[in-house]
Amino acid sequence: MSGTIRVAAIAMAALVLAAAPALAQQFPSRPIRIVVPYGAGSAPDVIARVAADELAPRLGQPVIVDNRVGAGGKIGAEIAARAPADGYTLLLGSKDTHGVMQHLYPSWDVDPVKDFAAISLLIRIQNAIVANPALKANDVKALIALARTENLNYGTPGVGTNLHLLAEMLQLAYGLKLTHVPYKNFGDILPAAVRGDLSLAVLGVPPVTPFVRDGRLKALGVTGTTRSPYLPDVPTFAERGVPGFEHGGWFALFAPAGTPAEAVQRLNAEAVEMGKRASYRERVAKMFAEPATSTPGELNELVVAETARWGEVVRKAGIKVE
Repeated sequence: MSGTIRVAAIAMAALVLAAAPALAQQFPSRPIRIVVPYGAGSAPDVIARVAADELAPRLGQPVIVDNRVGAGGKIGAEIAARAPADGYTLLLGSKDTHGVMQHLYPSWDVDPVKDFAAISLLIRIQNAIVANPALKANDVKALIALARTENLNYGTPGVGTNLHLLAEMLQLAYGLKLTHVPYKNFGDILPAAVRGDLSLAVLGVPPVTPFVRDGRLKALGVTGTTRSPYLPDVPTFAERGVPGFEHGGWFALFAPAGTPAEAVQRLNAEAVEMGKRASYRERVAKMFAEPATSTPGELNELVVAETARWGEVVRKAGIKVE
């Protein structure tokens, strides 16, 4: 190789190396869409909108929430998985979309691990079992004893939701026979429990907190490893001698598989930074949720673990979605 050619080759290589950071810095160059597989006004929708508001100034581009409702989250997850893998379409995923659904729909061709690039956790939510104050049980241990002598029913947002599966786990573990009453309209569940139409409601801590605080309902237990900061007087399942339920809901950002690493890294960095900001934490606290962040690898490990856990529950309980 002549000296002139060698110099030219070195110069070209230097230009390529110099261009790599520049390309990474160019993302994003247009608006980003967050697909939310649930309706406007729902808890996931509110979470996505708070994240969008917080991320947009940092990314220098508008972040738009796109509600795609249907089949308990299945439709939105499909839309996001099949979107161009360029970092401009994201999914607000959850335990349902990334831990449960592939077991409820065996023919579903969306794989929560292979078809998505994990970005970061955004929020964790403890779950709770609540009841009308007249129920003759004040904690989950007493509930188990009562459910062996009386016919009790419980409401959830639908068949196959992680809240339904939480109740199924309890039944499988303790040989109970609770009657599931699925609701299509989330807002109808808690009023039904207040009226006494339901013995129990199995929901996240955010929607039940106002009802428990003002005495319309009582909480029998929460699922966290520690008590909820929003319901500090309510014991965890484990505290009452019912171990194995130290998990709750979560929401996270995902992109279609194949999204450039530079885009994933930028989005993760901004999500982690967002999780530290007082403005974000204050808004999350108003939702009675808990901010959480992760590396892409940690989030991927969570998805793998959730898929295994809930697949076993679905199989043992024989749950089917028509």
